[in-house]
Amino acid sequence: MHKQIKILIIINSIFLLAANAFAPLYAVFVQGITDKVYHVGAIWGVFIFSAGVFIFIFSRYENNLKYANYFLIGGFIIRAIGWSAYIFASTLTHLYSIQIILAVGAAMGSPSYSSLYTRYLTKKHYASDWGIDLSIGAIIAGIAAFSGGIIVDRFGFDLLLIAMVVLSLLSAVVAFIHRKELGSKNLKINFNYFIPRPHISDINVVKRNPKLSGQELH
Repeated sequence: MHKQIKILIIINSIFLLAANAFAPLYAVFVQGITDKVYHVGAIWGVFIFSAGVFIFIFSRYENNLKYANYFLIGGFIIRAIGWSAYIFASTLTHLYSIQIILAVGAAMGSPSYSSLYTRYLTKKHYASDWGIDLSIGAIIAGIAAFSGGIIVDRFGFDLLLIAMVVLSLLSAVVAFIHRKELGSKNLKINFNYFIPRPHISDINVVKRNPKLSGQELH
């Protein structure tokens, strides 16, 4: 197993410890704001639908492996922001809005993690490498769910949410520290992408008619 796989599993385990501490208690949290059961499903539906749309969009950019780790880091940070917003949520509008934030975080984090993990799979050991990731993830999720229930029962949701934010940011920090080992390049923004360029057909027209250079092309 490559070193990068071990690093990714550690990063993901820290995050899963946070995410799965809240997931089983989500319905209880929502019903603390509204007693309408259908909102539990509707709010979750907004998250899933939005995540699907954003994943379709972001995954096209996350194919670039040298920047995939930055998407992973961004996903952790955005989800930390979403979870911190839960602390101040008091209306249904807040809950529905938070799902959009979390969906963006999921869209940035999930495909980028899979992209990086796939890059470092050991030849002829693909199933076992993925098996370790899924196995550890399931174990961590079980521990998190058990721990989350105890924390909420004794101290309430605020302490749990604060712990989740800290763990998510810790994942981001670890991912940033190991960014070079995961193949990330220095992050640079190419502003040329924002500068309008003439269409190829316009360039050909200028080449055939030099007198048109400097004149506006339509």
